[in-house]
Amino acid sequence: MDARSNKVICETKKDIGVKSVFLQSRSSDQGSRDTFFESFLDAQCNQLLDEAGFSDNTITMMLSGMTTSSIGWVEVPYARVPFPLNGAQSVILGREIKSTTGRRIQCQLISGIQTGTEMMRGEETELMGVFSLEKYRGLLSECVAIVPGTHSKHVLIAGGEIVSIETFMTGELLDLLGRHSILHATADLKTVFDQKFKMITESQNDAFKSGVATVSQSGLLGNLFQARTRGVLQNASNTDTIWFLMGLLIGEEWCQLIKRRASNLPILVAAGSRFGELYSKAAEILGVEQRVSRVLAEDMDLASSLGHRLLLPSHANLPV
Repeated sequence: MDARSNKVICETKKDIGVKSVFLQSRSSDQGSRDTFFESFLDAQCNQLLDEAGFSDNTITMMLSGMTTSSIGWVEVPYARVPFPLNGAQSVILGREIKSTTGRRIQCQLISGIQTGTEMMRGEETELMGVFSLEKYRGLLSECVAIVPGTHSKHVLIAGGEIVSIETFMTGELLDLLGRHSILHATADLKTVFDQKFKMITESQNDAFKSGVATVSQSGLLGNLFQARTRGVLQNASNTDTIWFLMGLLIGEEWCQLIKRRASNLPILVAAGSRFGELYSKAAEILGVEQRVSRVLAEDMDLASSLGHRLLLPSHANLPV
């Protein structure tokens, strides 16, 4: 990324996550976990710089998220709330990789944040990036930011600081129920990924709406089994029923937020294209859409990089 214009110069994406790299390191003959992660990051960094045509001998790499967790490269202690979204209290550890190409890769490992009972890594950097953009700064005084994902985060922001966090295991429950429970037989999780989390038929939209409405009336646990009975007793298709299950889970998350937070508190959905539409649709079904703003998908795609830019050390070596 060009740190001056926010323009993405070159990018590379991998399906492999930190957990997978960690598991590979345990079965590798390359030595310690530290050595394995260094080798992996060295290869990714050099590939990116070579594709972009940079020949710099020294480069600064910013890393956030699970890289600094107990299953990451180096575990870095959490910063604590209240946490200012200008990054002033970020906990950052410096490490250097001596690359096989001769480059010096100066790494800045950004930790996450914690309360007494909650924690997150990566989402705080995304939110720093979001709120570095002028169009969202009006919500810095007070809002709840929803950052959907495997572990969806509800982040209370007041006075420009993160003051509390709540975690909803919405994405992980969808995966567990759709792959490893009895609901697997009547709810086709593959459909969701094949359709890139987009509903493409009227019956899928109706199933999602039904899930959100159902959970708002009578809760989650007593309705999960309907993702089986709809298929067995009502002949609902597997490709529709998975959207009913999705509606139950996202709807439950929204219902908890509505119940726990003041009715006039603004809500910011900080989600990319995968989840943003679904969370906005659920808010509309529940009648709270007037309180909800949404981060543009293209802004969310850049959120981590914008947060990294905010935290760049003054001596950072940038490609030129």
